[in-house]
Amino acid sequence: MNFDIEEIQELSGNAASIYSVTMEGEETTLLEQFFEENEEYKAELNEIIEKLYVMGQKTGCRWDFFRHDEGSPGDGVSVLKSGRLRLYCLYVDSTIVCFGSGGYKSSKIRAYQEDVKLNQKVEQMKAIAKRINKAIKERDIEIKQGKLSINYWDYED
Repeated sequence: MNFDIEEIQELSGNAASIYSVTMEGEETTLLEQFFEENEEYKAELNEIIEKLYVMGQKTGCRWDFFRHDEGSPGDGVSVLKSGRLRLYCLYVDSTIVCFGSGGYKSSKIRAYQEDVKLNQKVEQMKAIAKRINKAIKERDIEIKQGKLSINYWDYED
């Protein structure tokens, strides 16, 4: 799984840096794809974009804005919710979050694993988180002044 990490300048600010990833061969980030794929949920999308803007500009990515432990224990995969809409991410700390994608969680299911699409989005985010966490541990990516600083990035797992 090859991807690049991109800061979303329109949402990042003095309080936090908002990132997403672009999968190899794609032209848009997973965050952009999330908004395109869920256009019918306008109110929820507006709430999510407002939350992202407030995080970047004012409050930072406070722990309580997210539901954590959506992936494997300790991998940082979390979710930002608005109504039944779910946006999965890698929560790095209060100054950095890397967003993937997500979707609508029907009231007919209890867990994302029961929905093929949501499960695929979470599995994708878990794989992304694994790669980024490994790069941070090996100091290929460093956290400097609320930004991800990429020293070395390859596509090897």
